[in-house]
Amino acid sequence: MQTKPVTEDQVRTLTAQSCSATDWRKVFLAPGCDLSRIRNTDFGGEVHIGANSGTVDYRGILLPCGVYDARVSDCVIGENVRIASVRIGLSRYHVEDGALIQDVALLAAQPGSRFGNGVLVDVVNEAGGRTIVIFNRLTAQVAYLAAMFRHNAAFIKNLNALISSEVDATTPPQGVIGRGSSIVGCGFVRDLVVGPYARLEGCTQLENGTVNSCQEHPTTIGAGVYARSFVVAEGASIDGGAIIDKVFVGQGVRMGKQYSAENSLFFANCEAFHGEGVSIFAGPYTVSHHKSTLMIAGLFSFFNAGSGTNQSNHMYKLGPVHQGIFERGCKTGSFSYVLMESHIGAFSVVIGKHMAHIRIPDLPFSYVTEKGGESSIVPGMNLFSVGTMRDAAKWPKRDNRKAPNKRDLIRFDIFSPYTVEKMRRGRDELLALNEATPKERTSVPVGGIQIARVLLRKGAKNYQSAVTRYLYGKVLDRLSEQLEKGSGWDRAVSTLKPALSLARPGEWTDLCGLLAPVEPVRALEGDLAAGRCGSYDALLESLLALFRAYDSYEWLYVVETFEREAGFPLSSLTRDKGLQLIEEWQKAALSLQSSILDDSRKEFGPPAHIGYGLDLPEGDGEADFVAVRGTLQSNAVVQTIMKEREGIAARAGALRTQIEQAR
Repeated sequence: MQTKPVTEDQVRTLTAQSCSATDWRKVFLAPGCDLSRIRNTDFGGEVHIGANSGTVDYRGILLPCGVYDARVSDCVIGENVRIASVRIGLSRYHVEDGALIQDVALLAAQPGSRFGNGVLVDVVNEAGGRTIVIFNRLTAQVAYLAAMFRHNAAFIKNLNALISSEVDATTPPQGVIGRGSSIVGCGFVRDLVVGPYARLEGCTQLENGTVNSCQEHPTTIGAGVYARSFVVAEGASIDGGAIIDKVFVGQGVRMGKQYSAENSLFFANCEAFHGEGVSIFAGPYTVSHHKSTLMIAGLFSFFNAGSGTNQSNHMYKLGPVHQGIFERGCKTGSFSYVLMESHIGAFSVVIGKHMAHIRIPDLPFSYVTEKGGESSIVPGMNLFSVGTMRDAAKWPKRDNRKAPNKRDLIRFDIFSPYTVEKMRRGRDELLALNEATPKERTSVPVGGIQIARVLLRKGAKNYQSAVTRYLYGKVLDRLSEQLEKGSGWDRAVSTLKPALSLARPGEWTDLCGLLAPVEPVRALEGDLAAGRCGSYDALLESLLALFRAYDSYEWLYVVETFEREAGFPLSSLTRDKGLQLIEEWQKAALSLQSSILDDSRKEFGPPAHIGYGLDLPEGDGEADFVAVRGTLQSNAVVQTIMKEREGIAARAGALRTQIEQAR
């Protein structure tokens, strides 16, 4: 943008329009700047103003560009910007083209501000020790490495050095109000960077932060929001009087209804309303919708917090040093209470108040319940929940991110090497307990809680069915794909050899959304610790490579684990063995699907009809229920389950035909 110092004639015109300046020699205007659109304005320091003949569109209302009723100091104002009614002042900002600033008390940036980048946030453990540096391009995976790899001092030192370089390179020298953004009806705004097309309306106070945004997915900050020392990613929405302090808000996150958070991270597609978060690492799709819900000092992802949920770190003597781990997909019932430290396995449901330290990472898909003050577990019960199947379908559909670069790397698979290997370990643990437990015992302790002895073999059987369905299903998928291409039997079997190799293919981890084998993750850790990762971009590229290699690593896991489960290598697969795999896969798949269908039927059983048919004659309540809830046959989720069940038999028949007819 080209500007020139104001002329004496321009000064006289501006002065006549109630404008003033501490030094008119430091005021610069673009050629053709419409002076009639600069009124009642005081200029301080060096100010540049671009062409202003256009209009800005605010919610369908076209407003003339220009500078009105404001004090502007040390600013660069782009083309077709509207600045009006800035009561205290606009200071040290670059206001980009097409921006709108109106009815704001103060918008000022101080020299040396980092705009929220570089703020230290204590997550997972309130007392510190897992401190994260927040900045514009923070991802769930980088944050996980920074929080959970504290055992490796060289790794943490070099990671923080990469982050520090990233912060230094990307922090602007002054405040920025991005192209096409709007700041309307806000109170005190200090040390804030606002990205392109962001919308800030009615905010109470924003201090030391960055609001990243983009045209594809504008970020919105709304009424009554108080935010201090924060970074917000593209497409996030914060409104309804939310209060945040030392917080990172990721892409597509929704937060409001007076939610309060401090020292916390919220990654892609989290939803936080009404409740409170303190020192939490909220991985993708963590959801808290209810009042009186306190999430504190824990690691979560794909988590759903019931109303009144509380994780406690009380009864401490050395400070609030406790922490908890809720692996992906966990849920808590209303007013559940979990005493930290605890570690809950993936896709488990916690109901009731638990005063024991629970440690069940290898018993996923479980129900953890409490009766009479005693905690107990039903292993694998959540495998048969229609809610689990519904979750699997809804998460990809609810990916709210529209920014071109989706920073958090997310695998949505419920059944993956990560969860399947846990079920294998859980199965073996339950069978060992069954063998070691005297028959007269009615229950046995496991992971700090009790399990009924009769559930040991049943739980192991449930896990076995899920493992069989996954492994055999993956093998049959790959085999069928090759046979469809016209490959002969021997050729099809030869293609089942994995393209990758690992010393320990059965060890997997969840980097807060990114599922990966432990071995390449440790290799990445070693590279960074040894200084072989030269930049933050290089680190992101390494993580992206892990994400892209998921299918290959998964297939390696399937091949290696299949041999241990089936008792023979895939390289020796014969037609007869292939037909046997179909039978075992079909049996396991139908067993799980039938149980899920039975669970869905409960939603339409007699207890579900209670409260329907008010003011109707006896026996007419069914019509009210059907009008509101529909029928089992008309429910979309149930229909999907029934179609999938029917599809199992059809698929098994097609696979048999393929194998029998293969050359």
